[in-house]
Amino acid sequence: MPRPSLSRKKRPFKVLAYGLPPRYNMHMPRDRLVLGAAGRSHPDAVTVDIDAGHKPDIVHDLNVFPWPFRDDQFSEIVCHHVLEHLISLPPALRELHRICRSDGRILIEVPHFSSWMANDPEHKMRFSYFSLDAYCRGQQKNWLVVDFGFELLERRLTFHRAYRRYFFHRLWNRCPLAYERFWTYLMPAEHLRFVLKPVKS
Repeated sequence: MPRPSLSRKKRPFKVLAYGLPPRYNMHMPRDRLVLGAAGRSHPDAVTVDIDAGHKPDIVHDLNVFPWPFRDDQFSEIVCHHVLEHLISLPPALRELHRICRSDGRILIEVPHFSSWMANDPEHKMRFSYFSLDAYCRGQQKNWLVVDFGFELLERRLTFHRAYRRYFFHRLWNRCPLAYERFWTYLMPAEHLRFVLKPVKS
């Protein structure tokens, strides 16, 4: 009696909505997004990069809008040293607001304007402690009228260990305005880290 064949018929790959690759939804949808993966592996997330050589899930220029994702698609979005490479901030924040769920989190890290990293020729924007205030509800900077907004859950300056050793990072995170006005180039910061939550009606 002939043994049944164990081989399966190969099904043609389907192009999923929004140009997502077939492996994107092999078992269960991933609701975490990593923008600018830069070749790092994130098995639990959808990765996006402009350089196909980094082998992201999706190759996309984040200066091109809209981004190839559905509304409210992700519960967590990581922007690690990405925003400073973009041409304009408002449309990027608008897209982050659109594709993140109302109960989600957006994690952002950028170089502080005093950091040596801020001078990279590929960087188009510089950021201060207060750069996102116009987009966050309840902050003092309300001169910019936008039709979307965020709740600012966390924000902090990071410093080289030479300054952390003497606890200057704690002092300057308590007095960020004084730091940026009078001390920033005497004790340059490294990064800015923000955690945002979209505010949606």
